[in-house]
Amino acid sequence: MLQTQGLFQRTFAHQKVAIFIGSLDKFFIKLPHLPKKVRILINKIIPFFILALGIISLIATILSGFFLILSILAWNTSIFFESIGSFLLILLDTMFLLKAFKPLRNGDAIGWIYLFWAEILEFINIVIRSINGEANVFFGILTVLVSFYILFEIGQFYVYKKISE
Repeated sequence: MLQTQGLFQRTFAHQKVAIFIGSLDKFFIKLPHLPKKVRILINKIIPFFILALGIISLIATILSGFFLILSILAWNTSIFFESIGSFLLILLDTMFLLKAFKPLRNGDAIGWIYLFWAEILEFINIVIRSINGEANVFFGILTVLVSFYILFEIGQFYVYKKISE
């Protein structure tokens, strides 16, 4: 029988990945910090905010899948490849956001790591959209940097818990 239990976590959030991502904190530690009360508030709100974003992203995934089907029916290869790339990016981002909710509520760093990967995907999305002329590069990168800043500001509230084997 194929062992898929915990496969997502073992792939994207195992302990070595957590240590690598934690090492990136040295860039953000030098920046001014938000007041502790603000960080605590963000930490309390973030799981529900991420759940809402995950649901919105799920709707976007369904719409993207619909456009993918239309591109197949139209038999237009350029639209098909653009649609499949968009669909896969949105699908993976949705998975990260939805899977982050429960661990974030439990104070597990696995949820925080999933948010990190969702931000990486957002950066990739900004780059692709900027190349296609669909997005403002400056605003997109600024948004991603602020998101990473907030993410690393609340990172102290999460503890890495090993996968139960």
